[in-house]
Amino acid sequence: MLLNSPAPDIKANYERLKALLAAHGKSAVRIIAVSKTRSAAEMNLLYDLGQREFGENRLQEGRQKFSFLNGPVILHHIGPLQKSGVRLIPGCFQYVQGISRMDVLENLARAALRFADGQKDSRFIPIHYLIQVDLTGEESKLGGMREEELFSLPGFVENQALIFSGFMTMGPSDGDPVQTREVFHRLREIRNKLLPAGELSMGMSSDLEIALEEGATMIRPGSMLFGARS
Repeated sequence: MLLNSPAPDIKANYERLKALLAAHGKSAVRIIAVSKTRSAAEMNLLYDLGQREFGENRLQEGRQKFSFLNGPVILHHIGPLQKSGVRLIPGCFQYVQGISRMDVLENLARAALRFADGQKDSRFIPIHYLIQVDLTGEESKLGGMREEELFSLPGFVENQALIFSGFMTMGPSDGDPVQTREVFHRLREIRNKLLPAGELSMGMSSDLEIALEEGATMIRPGSMLFGARS
């Protein structure tokens, strides 16, 4: 799986996505290519086209594929992070998009600090984290702080090895465009109140145009780039 041949239409898909961003005046929006279950060969094709940020939700798979890539990339862990997986983040993932519990965040802060302290030089880059916010209330969606939880937090955890960088969310499972827009708009309001310069990670292949219109700074396309999963 790690070294399979890439699908032939990835280049055309990537060029279409870049053209879409340009048409919306959003060329500066960061593309996080969601590469879970995809091969390193597919990722490398995007890498050779200039893509440098990838999203994985399986810790071991992400770490394995990292060693097969053509050059340095920024890896994002996307989705719920469990306490048992925190130790695998430092040294591989530079972003964690899916913090939904304070105990996990506190463990990540300690793990990042331990890893940084263990480096023999000063080249360690701090890990950035985004808080996942549940704005749909769907029981089928794993992870995400409810809005009331978010606003009751005493503060956001940071140290020299861990930086709070913004918020992420997912739209409703049924893809309803009206509710999707409401969810993305509300996340932008939350960001503007709590961290005005922070990242807004929202929008996947099916709803990224709405996300762009609502101010996303990061989008997370998967099938739009790699095609449908088999």
